[in-house]
Amino acid sequence: MQQPLYTNREKTIIYIAVLLGFMFDGYDLLITSFVLSPTAAYFHVGIKIVSFALTLVLVSSVIGGIFFGWLADRIGRRDTLMITIVIYGIMTILSGTSRSIPEFYLWRFLTGLGVGGEWGIGFSMLNEAYSEKTRGKAGGFLASMYVFGSLAGVITSDFTLTHYGPILGWRYAYYIAGTAALILLVIRIFMPESKIWQMHMKLKKEGKLPPSYKERDPFISIFTRKYIRYTIFGALLVIGDFIFTYSFLSFMPTYFGLVYKIPVPTYSLMIIIAELVGIAGYIICGFISDIIGRRKTAIIYGVLAFPAIIWFWYEATIKPPFTGIFSFPIEYAYMMIYFTAGFIAQYGVWIGEHYATSMRATGSNFTYMMGRGVGAASPPIFVPMLLTTPYAFGNLGAAISIGMLIGAIIQFIAIFGLKETKGTIITA
Repeated sequence: MQQPLYTNREKTIIYIAVLLGFMFDGYDLLITSFVLSPTAAYFHVGIKIVSFALTLVLVSSVIGGIFFGWLADRIGRRDTLMITIVIYGIMTILSGTSRSIPEFYLWRFLTGLGVGGEWGIGFSMLNEAYSEKTRGKAGGFLASMYVFGSLAGVITSDFTLTHYGPILGWRYAYYIAGTAALILLVIRIFMPESKIWQMHMKLKKEGKLPPSYKERDPFISIFTRKYIRYTIFGALLVIGDFIFTYSFLSFMPTYFGLVYKIPVPTYSLMIIIAELVGIAGYIICGFISDIIGRRKTAIIYGVLAFPAIIWFWYEATIKPPFTGIFSFPIEYAYMMIYFTAGFIAQYGVWIGEHYATSMRATGSNFTYMMGRGVGAASPPIFVPMLLTTPYAFGNLGAAISIGMLIGAIIQFIAIFGLKETKGTIITA
């Protein structure tokens, strides 16, 4: 069965609508992170109390991801994405109106539900609209929008805190983020529904699906004998990648600021430079995966992660003095690590290509959100614990390295549990 054709205009609208939605994930995370201190000061509580909101968003994004992925396989990709962006936009604005910590927790938890729905559904739309020849490239740039979103979050929070002060600045940061999301709603009004999903539903209604097709709930289907391997190894892939990336994402500002006493503007620039290198890693990963295949690309990036980690670990152990950004070897090791983290660019496309249309959004969102829930939440807990082990000796850089190594090993093993899907033609 031929894959339905989209006009260039339809593909462009789909891509912009999905791309900007994915950006809001990184946008929301960084805004919350950068306004933690003024928010805590406003409510007269410690930063740990306010930072619990980050955990709530993470937990609720897992719930939202699983539910909205299932819903997208039931009622359609477009309508579900309309719902998720409305939830995200309104709840983010309401976060800025909070008058107490419990109220702030509530709005942040509900925000996470909307954030969680974006990833797998967006990649399902991309898989179903783009051909097997360009899917990897499109996915690579799409995934890089998370980093662009984080940069936008830094810029927004810096602007609001500078212009409105700490008392009002944190509120305006949420207002701007929520309003921007609701503007995206206008673009999604013009976004077409997935034609492959529509074809699948039409054949189902007419009773014309293949005789081998068995009607099951999408959530049950991803655990059937045919798909459970991909569901398990897909989740492990994401768990490993998030343990790897969050081991350095969560602690690099602390490492630069507290261990090396580098001023905030300087280490912020260092992080931005590394993020730009990471964006290049995302885009290159997508291009390569369309040429040599998903699994080979994953193996290359997975292998490169190990020398990058060892280099960072070595530099952290000898602790070279900081004399400037471009004469600091740890910055170069950090940049190489960020580049290899670009491996995340292809697994939205890769995992989605393993599932049938009837369960693609469910499978993609479940593996990603379960992996993210476990993977992203683990490093903030176990990296500080690693400081007391004989392998770290109280060296934060060494502890970060061990965390990255654990994630890289899990990620690399999971690669071999998935099949090569390059050239897969998506059908109803």
